[in-house]
Amino acid sequence: MRVVYLADAPYVHTQRWVRHFAERGVDAHVISFRPATIEGATVHYVDGLEAIGKMRYVVHARRVRQLVIDLAPDIVHALHLTSYGFLAGLSGFRRSIVSVWGTDVLEAPGISPFHRWVTKHALSRAGAITATGMRLAEATLPYAPRGKAVTVIPYGVDLDVFRPAPRPERPHPVIGTVGRLSPEKGVDHLLRAVALLRDNGVTLDVVLAGDGPARESLGRLTVELKLTGRVRWLGEVAHDDVPVVLQGLDIFAMPSTWEGFGVSAIEASAMQLPIVASDIHGIPDVVVDGETGLLVPPAAPPALAAAIARLAADADVPVTRADQHHVVDQEPVVDRVEGVHGAGAAHGDDRRAGLAGERVRSALARGVAGSLH
Repeated sequence: MRVVYLADAPYVHTQRWVRHFAERGVDAHVISFRPATIEGATVHYVDGLEAIGKMRYVVHARRVRQLVIDLAPDIVHALHLTSYGFLAGLSGFRRSIVSVWGTDVLEAPGISPFHRWVTKHALSRAGAITATGMRLAEATLPYAPRGKAVTVIPYGVDLDVFRPAPRPERPHPVIGTVGRLSPEKGVDHLLRAVALLRDNGVTLDVVLAGDGPARESLGRLTVELKLTGRVRWLGEVAHDDVPVVLQGLDIFAMPSTWEGFGVSAIEASAMQLPIVASDIHGIPDVVVDGETGLLVPPAAPPALAAAIARLAADADVPVTRADQHHVVDQEPVVDRVEGVHGAGAAHGDDRRAGLAGERVRSALARGVAGSLH
């Protein structure tokens, strides 16, 4: 089988998806607007007009369409709705899958009427639709044609890589996070919460792995809060090194103000780290309050500080270490995606799609998690 992925080639989750299918014998091609290499796959870099930003997706649509025609795939799989999913729709290739990953449906449709139209257009042209969690699937349904299925396929974690190990005793609990340092990740709220705890006699060390546009402002905030000696900046960390970073933590923090799914929380759970996270969007799909961690309101440092103090003291929290059964192994996830490949190829069977859509809506009403198609 030949699959053409319309996706951002350097993105770690694109790399993981494509490598796994290439290892299973798929003839994998990636059409990307950013250059990268992916082992076992051929990357077709669409270059030119970088200065106009995302408008080049529209300008280069004809070029992408011709690439798809020339490659003659069995399936086109677009990863991210309002960019590559839109291009999949414009390609005219009907045996297609569009995977919704977060802001592409939680945020983009509200930017403008044009973005809303792009969202609905991409979903209407897709042969099959997937989302990484039940809440994201629920957010997708209003933009999808009535009766079209949304299949829930969460991110998977390689449990041979992300596995728990004994942690050494440390002078102070270490809390940290792994991810892009951008405003929506809420790292400023984490720093304020740690400062509040310090003022109340609770000392923690902080590890921040990642880089991004908020790095400078967070550095200034660290100085302002007098936390300079307590914060360790690791910079950008390769995904292969994330388990080493997590092994150095006692508590994982995800204080985001929005989050499509929260794959880093699943990786932390796989290593049996307690998690403190914002109760928003897709995070409750992966963090079970009082079981694998504690959920708090977003942008609320006092509530975040109180939850961190509970986890740091190991006091009155029902379960402070995440059980493995809350973690989705990546191999079954790959099997589910292969099933969706079949659904994408079957696009046009209206009776089957209608029944599937009703199953998704019914399951969402019951709060059932899993892959529904």
